[in-house]
Amino acid sequence: LDCSGECGGSAVEDGCGVCAGDNSSCDAPADFVYEQSTQQAYYYFHSATILETLLDADDWVGAFNGDICVGARKWDTSLCGGGVCDVPVMGEAYDMDGNLFEWTAGYMQEGDIPLFKIFDSSESTYYYAEASEDIPWVNMALNLIDNLNTDHDWDNDGVIDSADSDPL
Repeated sequence: LDCSGECGGSAVEDGCGVCAGDNSSCDAPADFVYEQSTQQAYYYFHSATILETLLDADDWVGAFNGDICVGARKWDTSLCGGGVCDVPVMGEAYDMDGNLFEWTAGYMQEGDIPLFKIFDSSESTYYYAEASEDIPWVNMALNLIDNLNTDHDWDNDGVIDSADSDPL
């Protein structure tokens, strides 16, 4: 039985938990949830690809500081200026007395370089991604980068991660 109860059917649950869904009914993927901060920068990408194939409109790009999601964007280029989409990247924020706002603990600090991941909604799969240029985080920066792609050698062992049994 498939998720709709049809014997021999092919309906499956999408990443939002909807039977035969198209991943458009949910908010950000579970690993791409973050809180807004008053400290933020934007990383603009001319293109974002999975193994050199452009992302679909239902795919997502997330930014991370280590394991902490600090920003995300659904990658619908029809909604982006000239097809160049941005990813907001949040930084740690403090009150007027210098106390850290707890919801921003672990967010970016000046000089940190964000890590990126791509969520392929058609496969409900997360991929590590590499920007064509590493640009350190600075509050209020607008960074323009050529490409974000999943096909790279994340652990620098000479084997691209799509063919690597131990990509980290």
